[in-house]
Amino acid sequence: MENLLLIMLTPWLVFIVFGIIACWLLKLARKRKGIALAFGVFVQMFTPDPMVEQTIKMVQVDKRVVKQKAAQAKGRKIKSSG
Repeated sequence: MENLLLIMLTPWLVFIVFGIIACWLLKLARKRKGIALAFGVFVQMFTPDPMVEQTIKMVQVDKRVVKQKAAQAKGRKIKSSG
């Protein structure tokens, strides 16, 4: 009976512990602490993004759009590369 209770509660306890760790890391990241950055780097190293090329392209497009809007706000035209 004790084993059954332990088996039933273990997934919930793991979920709660991961939630607490995530909240703690978010607080550290907002304060720009190095441990949050280091944790992010290690997670990215060991669990790489399967669509890394698509992610890079999206970031490049977003940067280009921001540059174009900034140039338009200043009244200049910017050449689009691509």
